[in-house]
Amino acid sequence: MELFYTPTSPYSRKIQILADHLGLNDRIKMTFLHPLFDKTGQLAAANPLEKVPTLVLDNGDCIFDSPVIADALYHFSEAPALPFEERLKQQQLQALGDGIMDAAVLSQMEKMREDAEQSEYWQDRWQKAIIRSIDEFENNMIQQAEEWHIGSMSMACALDYLDLRHPHLHWTTHNKKTYEWYQLAVERDTMITTDPRQA
Repeated sequence: MELFYTPTSPYSRKIQILADHLGLNDRIKMTFLHPLFDKTGQLAAANPLEKVPTLVLDNGDCIFDSPVIADALYHFSEAPALPFEERLKQQQLQALGDGIMDAAVLSQMEKMREDAEQSEYWQDRWQKAIIRSIDEFENNMIQQAEEWHIGSMSMACALDYLDLRHPHLHWTTHNKKTYEWYQLAVERDTMITTDPRQA
C-alpha cells in the first residue's frame, strides 16, 4: 500500500499515527505529495478531490478521505470489532477532531490570501466553531479520550495543529483539562515522530 501525505496536514498525521498504532507501517509506503504543488499528477489520478491523505491499495484501488482510510486500516490490521456504542463514541470523537481541523485548515488558507481579500465573517465563524468544539470536548467528551484510539488521535492532531498554526486563539488558557490531556498526548512517540515542526 502507498499513502500520499504531507507532514503539515493534521489528517495525514492522524493516519500515520493510526498505521503505527495498528502495526501496519511495514506494509505502507509513505509518499510525500503536496496537493497544491504536485506536478506528477499522481494525487489527482488517485483522488479526484486531490487531497491528502490518500491511500492506494496494492491492487490499485484508492481510498479517501481520512475517516474512510482509518476504517480500512482497522480492517487490514484485523483488529477485533468494537461493540456499536464504543465504536460510535470513537467515531463521534474523530468527527469532532476532524471538524476542528476543517475549521483550522480553512482559516489558515484564508490567512494566506491578500489582506483585502480575507473574510472577517468566515474567520470569526471558524474560530467560534473551534472554541465551541474544544469546550464540548472538555465538558462532555474528554473521558472518551483516555484510551488511544482513532478519536483521541484525531483530537490530539487537531489541537497540535492549532498550536502550530493558530496560537492566537489561546485555547490552552481557557481549557485547562484539555490542555493537560494534550500535553500528555504530544509526549507519545508517534506524536513526536510525526511532528510537522521536525519535517
